[in-house]
Amino acid sequence: MEIVVQQQTEPEELVIRTRDSAYEVEYVINSFPPFWYLAMRLPQLIEKIKLIRMAIQEMKNNIDETGMPKVAKYPSEQVSLQSKETRVLEDVVVGYENETAEISEQLVRGPDQLQIISIFGMPGLGKTTLAKKLYNDPSIVYHFDKRAWCVVSQTYNKRNMLIDILRSMSHLKRETITKMDDESLAQNLYKSLKGTRYLIVIDDIWDSESWDDLKRYFPDDGTRSRVIFTTRNKEVGLKASPHSVVNALPFLSKEECWELLQCKVFQKEYCPQELLEVGKEIAGNCQGLPLTVIVIAAVLANMEKEKQLWLDVARRLSSYISENPNECIHILELSYKHLPMHLKPCFLYFGTFEEDTEIPVRKLISLWVAEGFIKKEGQESLENVAEEYLMVLIDRSLVFVAERRSDGGVKTCVIHDLMRDMCLRIAEEENFLKAIEE
Repeated sequence: MEIVVQQQTEPEELVIRTRDSAYEVEYVINSFPPFWYLAMRLPQLIEKIKLIRMAIQEMKNNIDETGMPKVAKYPSEQVSLQSKETRVLEDVVVGYENETAEISEQLVRGPDQLQIISIFGMPGLGKTTLAKKLYNDPSIVYHFDKRAWCVVSQTYNKRNMLIDILRSMSHLKRETITKMDDESLAQNLYKSLKGTRYLIVIDDIWDSESWDDLKRYFPDDGTRSRVIFTTRNKEVGLKASPHSVVNALPFLSKEECWELLQCKVFQKEYCPQELLEVGKEIAGNCQGLPLTVIVIAAVLANMEKEKQLWLDVARRLSSYISENPNECIHILELSYKHLPMHLKPCFLYFGTFEEDTEIPVRKLISLWVAEGFIKKEGQESLENVAEEYLMVLIDRSLVFVAERRSDGGVKTCVIHDLMRDMCLRIAEEENFLKAIEE
């Protein structure tokens, strides 16, 4: 049973009651007892079904009285499965030219001692994107014998970090590395780095204690090795080492926000003259955060290039900012509201994964199918439809590609911390899921 209500036009209370009734129906169906137990439970089930029918009839009467539409669909609800070409979306870095040049200089020049270089800033500023740009820059790659990338996140796990670093630069097989105990992992890492010039990126490190626990595994042989931190905590970089350098990322200017928005919406084309003014207004309302610009650009890219539609987006952005001037997460909600109904549960499901986790696409698709989120589309298999759903979420910058297969398809994906926070909050409000604190 599926009841779809357009949240923008119907009272919030009615939306909640409709959704809760749908959950009740699903619960009754899933809890239906085996035949031998049916006689004992049948009266209770019948009574439950009657109550649900009464509640739905009452809501239907309310809708009829107020003249509201019974079912509403977004214009973009249907996902086209005609185009199967692989989408390859490169990260676009706008602004930060001075910061990029300075950090590049710190990486290839500077003292011979091991140096910690931290990129500091609030969530959504593009710390990881900038670090990736530097990490993959051929002129920087040339200067190092070995490179590795690992993610810490809020929950520090030393073993996982050691495994990630060894896998990035060791010739050992994955099975061999994962079977090692912690001491063997540490010894192998130290031996691998000893005497070499290495570059290690430690992404999203939250506290200095994590580095204190790891630093003895990173030899300082005067080879001009470097470790890059990305962090939202300035103290992490300051306390890391006497030779550490802290680079603070500023907010983008309104002009840079507009440049990034144009790149994402129009790619290599020009913005139509009638959209220039409202486009710049939207960019200016993104509060200088690249993540916000990218997400809002994805909303605009998936709608008709009509001035009235863009004015509506600008109005909503202004409303969010006036209500929550310091909360960019509320701006990001606009991207969720513009999702087709059938994609919303798929997106909210990302809240079930741990922070900064690279999610295997095959596992994600299997879970989506098992949860009943995927609709049959013609002759397409549920797995193919689910993969197309994921590509739509990636195209809308709600989900990001972490690793690709050899054929260009998506092997693993990841969701930004702010997006995950939004998933959890909306999912709890809608009784979709609830996070349980350990």
